[in-house]
Amino acid sequence: MKILFIGDGTLSQGYSLSGVKGIPVSSKEDFLKSLESALKMDDVGVILVDSDYSSMAREVISSLKIKQVLPVIIEVPGRKTSAEVDLKSIISRMMGVKV
Repeated sequence: MKILFIGDGTLSQGYSLSGVKGIPVSSKEDFLKSLESALKMDDVGVILVDSDYSSMAREVISSLKIKQVLPVIIEVPGRKTSAEVDLKSIISRMMGVKV
């Protein structure tokens, strides 16, 4: 299973350097189209979404998180999002256990 990032172009390049395929987007419409096509990919197990864009499509993301088992959709901080992220709580929520 592969990991895919959808979001800001600069962040997309950064994720690509680390081996994660990145899909750069520049609008809510681009984001939703890219997300829709990513959900159809059989080899993608995790989709990382830029919180700057996912916040524009909150209803869609929440619905997908409830309905979809795979791929797992994880929101990651965007360039405009506060850098203060509690990684421990994110991992705890993802894993379903207290870390």
